[in-house]
Order: sequence, then C-alpha cells, then structure tokens
Amino acid sequence: MSLLPIILLSAVGLLFIVQMLYLLLLYHAPARQYRRQERLKAATDASSSLDETLPALSVIIVTSNQDYLLRRNLPAVLGQDYPDFEVIVVDDNSTDETPDILQQLAAQHPRLRTTFVPPTSRRISHRKLALTLGIKAARGQWLAFTDADCCPDSNQWLRSMAAEIAGAPASDNRPHPVEAVVGYTGYIPARGLPAILRRFDNMLHGLRLLGLAACGRAHMAYATNLLYRRDIFFDHKGYSAHLHLERGDDDIFVNRAIPPRRIRAAVSPDAVVRCTDTTRRRWRLERLGRIATRHHLRGLCPLLLALDTLTRLLFLAAIVVAIVLAALNGWWVVLAVCAALWAIRYAVAWVVWHRAARALAEPDYGPAIPLLEVVQPLAELSLRIQYLFSSKQRYRRKQL
Repeated sequence: MSLLPIILLSAVGLLFIVQMLYLLLLYHAPARQYRRQERLKAATDASSSLDETLPALSVIIVTSNQDYLLRRNLPAVLGQDYPDFEVIVVDDNSTDETPDILQQLAAQHPRLRTTFVPPTSRRISHRKLALTLGIKAARGQWLAFTDADCCPDSNQWLRSMAAEIAGAPASDNRPHPVEAVVGYTGYIPARGLPAILRRFDNMLHGLRLLGLAACGRAHMAYATNLLYRRDIFFDHKGYSAHLHLERGDDDIFVNRAIPPRRIRAAVSPDAVVRCTDTTRRRWRLERLGRIATRHHLRGLCPLLLALDTLTRLLFLAAIVVAIVLAALNGWWVVLAVCAALWAIRYAVAWVVWHRAARALAEPDYGPAIPLLEVVQPLAELSLRIQYLFSSKQRYRRKQL
C-alpha cells in the first residue's frame, strides 16, 4: 500500500477518535445524568420532605415591548408549583401595552412584582441595568432567570431547578457546594428546514452546556434558564467588570464569578423552558452576539468546543475525500474502512441524540442527522467568518 492511503486512513481514524470522545464524554453526559436521576427517583421518595429544603426564589424577567409574549408566557411562570417564590418583571421603557398587562396580572397574582428602567439611563447596557434593578428588588435567597419570550414546559420548572441545590434525589452528592444551576432552553417547534436547523443547532449548544456542567466543567450559562445565589451578584459587584460590553450579563458573569465545579446541570423535561423561534436574521444576530462575548470567557472550554465543530467538519470532509480517492484508485480496503467508520459514528450519534432528545423533550432527528451534521458546522463557520469581518464596536456599549 502506498503512502497516501495510509495518510488518509490515519487522518480519518484520528478525527473519528476525537469525535467519538466528544459524543460519548460530552454530548452523552446529560442523558447519563438523566437516567441516573430517574433510577434514584424510582428508588427513593423524598417528595414529602423536599419542600422543607427548597429555598426562596426570585424569578427575574426583563421585557421591552413584548406585551403579547408576556400575556402568553408570564402566567406559566406565575403558575409554578413551588412553595416560596416571587416573579419580578423589569420593564425596559416599553411603549406598547406591557404596563397594562403587568397591572392586570399583578392584580390576579400576588407573587408578581414589577419595576422599570428609568428612561434617562442612556450610558449603560439597558439589559444589565434592568437585571441589576430586578436583582436589587429581589427578596429570595436564590435568583432564577428567564426571558419574556420563554415559557416553562412544566409547572415543575422551578422545583426541578431548585432540586439540584436542595439535596433531592437528582443530586450526585458532589463535595463542592452548589452555587448555580443551568437548565436547557429549547425552541418552540416551527415548520421548515431553517427552523429545524436552528433547533438542532440550539440542541447541540445546549447539550454542550449541560454536558460540561454534568462533568463539573461548566464555564458559562445563559440567562434564559439559570439559577444562582443572590449574594454572588453583590460579592462580585454585579456586571461592573464588563460594563463596556453590550452583552455578557449571563455568560461572562457566570464565567468569572462562579467556579466550574459549583455549577450543576438540571436535566429533565420538567426543567426545560422554550423560547419562540425567531427569524433567520434575528437568529444570526443572536449567535453573532454570543460569538462576540465568547472571546471574553476565561478557560479552555471555548477552545475545546470550537475544536468539536472543526473536527466534525474535517471528519466529514476527510471521509468524502478518502472515499472518492479510494473509489478512483481501487483502494477497496480504504473505502471499506472509511465507510465503516462513518457508519459507526452515525449510529453512535443517533443513539446519543435520541437519548438526549428524550431527556430534553426534543424530537428525534434520526435520519436527518447526516444532513444536519453537515449544514450545522458550515453555518457555524459562516457566522465566525461574518464576525471576523464585522465591526467589533457594535458589541460595545454606546457612549451617548
């Protein structure tokens, strides 16, 4: 056998091993935790004593001109089955019917409290200011965060999140005290291939976050489904370290304020919140904003996650090149080995995504995985290229 087939097989084999490590150690970790939790729940019944250990929670929601979303989603947050919680909605200068809707809901739900961002505040990221105002108004020991366009999948959302800090059967008894809990945020199902791609891409990023947290290596979190201790915010002077950025109120703050081993994952269909699927343009802007703040995260995790996307793309490209060259030159052993490695990886990925979908109440992508796993890294690559050639000033605070 000549040198070229050996090089091709070596490259394909190395990329195959790297991808299998990501699938089995990172993406499969949430499903393993979910199965372990289900076994513990089946063997123990701590529901009667759990309420005594659940801490008081304050749910913080920032809204701006989202009256129809508040009308649809806020009742599900207010209707949570949880013994002691409040919901604080911070109105960021809404000009629609938001104040009227909040007034109506406050009359029906005594747990609802509201505040607002002063219209004269112009020299700071409005979201960070709004969150700060909500946190200062909070009475609970722990803060839960979500958005106005998000709705819990279950009335057990807060209970499932808080179970990770209350010593429920879901706990794995880590020696480190829990300071934050991250949950999964999915999209409300929508039709069309672009919507499926956005949902698949979102599931991959969510599994990365939950997988790292399940392994005690979480480096960030998103404020669409997040819980952390209130005093952490004040101990680290809030968002003062990155006020020059428009974003970073969730991922950068958690990255710098909370040690990775003190962040736990809540993996359960009850712990899921779902956001309204958006347009392609708004999705790209959201993803570009996340890429912009990613450069300010500390640690090696951002690099390792980027390596996952790169090696997945390289593996698929190497498989195609190797199979084409093998077919043209009659290297039947190379063709058979490459086809077998692709089939094994596809089968493992299908099993991993299937089990993850069950834990997160997501659809089984099964037959569509080969197409999605080609399009998703290409979309990620195009976003990174777009960010490289975009103005970085747009992601910084506007000085008015």
